[in-house]
Amino acid sequence: ELARKLRRSSWGDTFDWDRSGEAVGGCIRGLCLRSSRLDGSVQPDGAVAYGEWTLVFSNTSPPDQEARMQVALPPGGVVSRLTLWVNDEEREAAFAGRAEVREAYDRVVRQKRDPVLVTTAGPDRVLVQCFPVPRDGGTMKIRVGITAPVDLDGPAAGVLRLPCFTEHNFLLPDSPEHHVWMESPAEIRPLSDTAGLVIEHPSAQVHAVRGSLPAST
Repeated sequence: ELARKLRRSSWGDTFDWDRSGEAVGGCIRGLCLRSSRLDGSVQPDGAVAYGEWTLVFSNTSPPDQEARMQVALPPGGVVSRLTLWVNDEEREAAFAGRAEVREAYDRVVRQKRDPVLVTTAGPDRVLVQCFPVPRDGGTMKIRVGITAPVDLDGPAAGVLRLPCFTEHNFLLPDSPEHHVWMESPAEIRPLSDTAGLVIEHPSAQVHAVRGSLPAST
């Protein structure tokens, strides 16, 4: 009965029934992705790539909110770094076993402090959650570092797939864009013509692709 009344109240559709859980859940009104940027490099000698995905969330709803997303990593990829900005200072996350980090995250959420958590969610998938995205227009910024092998397509060519959302509990802006900057000492280019991406050659030792991709890509 209480849950039914809450859902009918003026703030019921901003109440997060899945907070600190392992389900992404439905989108929360007022919680949205404000910006997205992926900076990375590809090392042809080792056929490995490293990228840092910086995400900023904003929240216009009355209560603090938790942003949650399931992310598909490049095949064979792992999260090798995780940072969170607290009071405009970048803080490095600690790595531990699943049970330990989940318990620590739940404890910090109950204390209304600033944690971010990444756990596995299947092959080449992770669940990312962070709290709190402050109420009434506040923002929260995180950075996920991803290391992944390049899928070799012969002795002199390979393919790297970028990470992407498979589920999320936040809204996307009307014209969302994911900004991308990837560079390599070897030639690098998109697999297909993409209007938002530009191939550059800043120096004799650096090849790059930069630009933006729509959220649906």
